[in-house]
Amino acid sequence: MKSITACCLAVVSMAAVAGPIQLNPVQKKKLDTFFSNFSEANLGRFSGLGLSDDLLLNFSLRHLYINKFKSLKPTKDGNSVTASAEQVDAVTQRFFGKNISSHKKKAYSIECADGESYIFSQIIGFEATDKGLFKVNGTIYMTGSGGTPDPHGNPASWKQAGEEVEVAGTFSAVVRAEGDRYILLEYATADSVKK
Repeated sequence: MKSITACCLAVVSMAAVAGPIQLNPVQKKKLDTFFSNFSEANLGRFSGLGLSDDLLLNFSLRHLYINKFKSLKPTKDGNSVTASAEQVDAVTQRFFGKNISSHKKKAYSIECADGESYIFSQIIGFEATDKGLFKVNGTIYMTGSGGTPDPHGNPASWKQAGEEVEVAGTFSAVVRAEGDRYILLEYATADSVKK
């Protein structure tokens, strides 16, 4: 934990100078994981004040289903699971630094589904701005159902492991560093064009 905190503090101290920042492998891995959360949940585009309650709720429910499934309560018929408003707020605080303005329910139902693609992201650019924020861009990758590539690998290592990984698109974002974590402020994706 100390090494992650030290890495984040190093990034924050570099923010005093605007421009591209060369990340060490630990920093890059942490940011790849952070942004993979958004690509795997298919987060929609937003900027500035465009972060709606619907977007926060949809992201949170998808994130909980993918990453915290065992913490969700199954329904009697077994076709769905439920997430509490508190679980949703924990996710929105972690990634966006805010809660949904008003919960309409105490618990939210999520329909169970299997066999989805494995989606992850890798950053390719990290740049400090003169406003103390960071601009980030990267690539979104996807495999077929059942694929388990190393999300921190590269095309050569995936091919060697027999994994079929393709570029699904790109993303751009703006984040703010808060201690040992990042808060997402803006996000946009572009699909890959196959020729």
